[in-house]
Amino acid sequence: MARVNYKTIVFFCLIFVSDFSQTINCQTLTSVHSSNGLNKSDTSLRDQAEVEAKLGHESYNNKEYPYALMHYKKALNLNTSLKDEISAGKIYLHIGHIYLDIDDYNNSLKNYFEALQLFERNNNLELLASSKIAIGDLYSKLAQCDNAFKFLLQARDAYLTSPKKYTSELTKTYQSLGIAYGSCEQLDSALFYFQKTSQLVAKQDSSVLMGGLLNNIGAIYSKKEENNKALEYYRKSLAVFQNEHSQKGTAVSTSNIAYIYKKQGDFTKAIHLYLEAVQLFKETQSLYYLEDSYFNLSEIYEQQNDYKEALRYNNLYLEINDSLTNSDVLGRISDLQMQFEIRKKDQELTLVEQEKELIVQEKMLVEKDNKLSQIRQYLLIGGIVLLLTIGVLGYRNFKIALYNNRLRQQVLKQEKEQLSKNLQYKNKELENFALRIIEKNELLHNLKEKIKTIDTQKPEELDKIKDLSISINNNLYIDEDRREFELRLDKTHQSFFANLDQRFPDLTKNERRLCSLLVLDLSSKDIATILNISPDGVKKSRYRLRKKINLEAETNLSDFLKKV
Repeated sequence: MARVNYKTIVFFCLIFVSDFSQTINCQTLTSVHSSNGLNKSDTSLRDQAEVEAKLGHESYNNKEYPYALMHYKKALNLNTSLKDEISAGKIYLHIGHIYLDIDDYNNSLKNYFEALQLFERNNNLELLASSKIAIGDLYSKLAQCDNAFKFLLQARDAYLTSPKKYTSELTKTYQSLGIAYGSCEQLDSALFYFQKTSQLVAKQDSSVLMGGLLNNIGAIYSKKEENNKALEYYRKSLAVFQNEHSQKGTAVSTSNIAYIYKKQGDFTKAIHLYLEAVQLFKETQSLYYLEDSYFNLSEIYEQQNDYKEALRYNNLYLEINDSLTNSDVLGRISDLQMQFEIRKKDQELTLVEQEKELIVQEKMLVEKDNKLSQIRQYLLIGGIVLLLTIGVLGYRNFKIALYNNRLRQQVLKQEKEQLSKNLQYKNKELENFALRIIEKNELLHNLKEKIKTIDTQKPEELDKIKDLSISINNNLYIDEDRREFELRLDKTHQSFFANLDQRFPDLTKNERRLCSLLVLDLSSKDIATILNISPDGVKKSRYRLRKKINLEAETNLSDFLKKV
């Protein structure tokens, strides 16, 4: 069965969003204020806040996220003390971007909403709209379609109050709406917003953006099975990228055209174009696109009963798939380590703030005691009474210092124990995941060794090749570790499935399995890996499940299932 090629949308999205993010990052992080009406102390604090914000910005651009978070938190505290809510809101946005980059979506959303609240309170239209785009894009990534539409449409309406002034912002918003509607399978709406985007991009004279956008529109027509229209836009995109001498863009458009020919059964043209695309993908090191091309070539040769070529391209596909899988594991390890480092840095900052607060309180107590001592010095006549007073104050300060020291030691001990447990848990989780990959690689290695023993020159050996090809394809969809995981899941969630069947008897087996995974708070990416489907497939399944159980848009799906 042919796979639907969704990579065209991802390709243009990456190009466009990176340009837009660069524009946002280059903006001044703190508001410009006049020094009139500010005392010397306030001016000094504002200068410190701007320095910390700039240091955070530099660390973020260098992907030094723990240091970026440290500087942003310092800037945030300074702006809060100055009651500068606009600058504080911008810092919250940047902190949200940090958590988004390391896939910590809960903390990312939390900081985005903090920024939104501050911008609403100050009625800042531009920043309010930009924060809603960030929230809408994140909801789209999480396949929460209704929430994504809600915030993106609000941002669109804000920019439409002055469309000439906000042309670039409207372009970004229409693009985000097109991607959100496309991900949620509302193809007509996606097509409408992609076409709106193309009208604005044409005025900006950006050929590369237009090429990617034409690919997006072609992808929508392909999903609507309007293949001739898809070909028309893919060819326009190809012409743009060839004119711009963009190898990657040319390769993507070429592979998209080949995919349409494959759907139409014109295998000769499809093979010719896929081979052209493969060469360009090799030159540009575009492994994900190269993997997709090998898979489609394998399917074409299999449909032509050329099992020898089908097996060859299937092996090439498996080699890249293994490489990308191992790369994903390393990336996940890196993200988990980054999350750990950021949480550790966050806790250190919290301890520092607590220590500062204790010092301030102690200083206030000391100042208060000094005033009392001065009053007593006027009232007390005898030196003995004065000495007693000093002794009492010293003893009290000693007890306070001792109590604070013990309290701090207790807090540090508890946090150290918690950090140790978290680290052990993450290490065990990664170890188990790595073991499953090793087992799968060993299985594929054994299959490859069997292939070497087959003489492909003998006609009677073709049946063996066909059997091995089927065995390898079956391995792509049925893994022993996934079966074991499902058995344990069924055993653990027996009562959950019973309640689920009682309340929603019409759910399919796959929908019941998705419910059990959502209860575990797994990400869309992890669920896709377990079910061996694409992340887009998980988004669609979640969206269909919400419709089937008549769940309201504002209700979180995972929280609802946990109550079941």
